[in-house]
Amino acid sequence: MYRIPAFALVLAFATALLAAALPAPPAAAQDVLVARWVGPDGSEIVRRGLDFAALDALDPIAIETTTPWTRGVVRFEGARLGALAALEPDAGEIVEARLTALNDYTIAVPAEDWSRWDPVLATRLDGTRMRVRDRGPIWLVYPLDADPALQNQRYHARMIWQVREIVFAVAGE
Repeated sequence: MYRIPAFALVLAFATALLAAALPAPPAAAQDVLVARWVGPDGSEIVRRGLDFAALDALDPIAIETTTPWTRGVVRFEGARLGALAALEPDAGEIVEARLTALNDYTIAVPAEDWSRWDPVLATRLDGTRMRVRDRGPIWLVYPLDADPALQNQRYHARMIWQVREIVFAVAGE
């Protein structure tokens, strides 16, 4: 007769309990960004998960600029923030986007910013897909060299990296 040691049974039981307690993985593990549109009361109107292919196909833009975090002029490529906002035209007038990073840092970007400066949701830096260690996979980048008005802490703080979620706030009626 074969006997299973008591610690093996305890280990198996603890593993099963831990697996049951963990949250389920996201429906689409390849999604790198969640975009949500919410009403004035905070209720969700629409939610979309986007992978790199969806972002790459979304009105791509490339900008060349300097930043306080890179050396010299670098090229950022990705989707226009305004193009992502426009994915849900029936949601209503968007007043701002709230972007949240992997570390839960959150910043609000007024809608005027994407019509005035066209910031990019960069997924590539100098042609290479950005990794988390490179401030990726998504970094909101303003064309800082295009306008001296962008050369201040207000806009630098809006250049959030490691973006995981964007919530578009829709105006009330």
